[in-house]
Amino acid sequence: MIDQFAFLISEGFKNFFRNKLASFLCIITIFINFSILGSLFVIGFNTNSLIDFFRSKYTFEIFLENDTKSSSYESFIKELSTDEIISNIKLIDKEESAKIFEEEFGENVVEMLGYNPLPVSIKVFLSEKDFEFEKVDALIFSIESIDFVDEIEYRGKYINQVEDRINLAIFIFLIFVIAIIFLSIQIISNTVKLSMSNRKDFIDILKYNGASRFFVKVPFYIESFLHSIFGGLLAFIFVKYLFTGFNSYFGVNVKLDEFLWIWIIGFSIFIGLYSSSQSMKRNLNE
Repeated sequence: MIDQFAFLISEGFKNFFRNKLASFLCIITIFINFSILGSLFVIGFNTNSLIDFFRSKYTFEIFLENDTKSSSYESFIKELSTDEIISNIKLIDKEESAKIFEEEFGENVVEMLGYNPLPVSIKVFLSEKDFEFEKVDALIFSIESIDFVDEIEYRGKYINQVEDRINLAIFIFLIFVIAIIFLSIQIISNTVKLSMSNRKDFIDILKYNGASRFFVKVPFYIESFLHSIFGGLLAFIFVKYLFTGFNSYFGVNVKLDEFLWIWIIGFSIFIGLYSSSQSMKRNLNE
């Protein structure tokens, strides 16, 4: 039993090294394909963080009429703060508005006009948790009906368009992933087919001596396993250091899943064994 196992392992490695060019091309193909897949996985893993980043920018600003009394907007702020979709509220009084104007335009509005025409405003920060545009729209609609509210500035719809484009990009990525998986299956299957063609006499001898189909397949499974593990390992190293370098160079924080190596190497092995299995079924006329 041990001799048979050693024989199968030996033949698997022989197949791997015998077809040097085919093995090299197969490993390079797996490396390229799974480097792309791994990169897409990292991007997908960080998509929620990206959406949360945009949602953290969800704000609207309420500009009040100039003659609004402080007691009116202070009670209004207290009422707003009880709404579950609001995370924070900031009052921007006339003095603060003048400072913001000077920072943005480089002019002191009081010195320029002799008085401060800028209104008091209330900046509302929306909660990222369970965010729904319908709730925000309903809140804004109710605020617009208040007498001392002059105008509301809200750019959430633009961010909604960004989210829609992110979701479209994810859909395109999924199609791309499926295409890469299909390409990987085809290439690995063709490599196994070539290896089996080169070892046709060996397969015939095994069959003649009563070897089972599984016994015949094992060396080719081992060959595919070696292709996959080398290609997947190279892909993991490339993706890891690609995003580590990206974070360092651009000063960002793209997160890497701690199980990324399992996803890349494990999935490449699964695809390799599946592809070789399908190829052997066709070539052994099962």
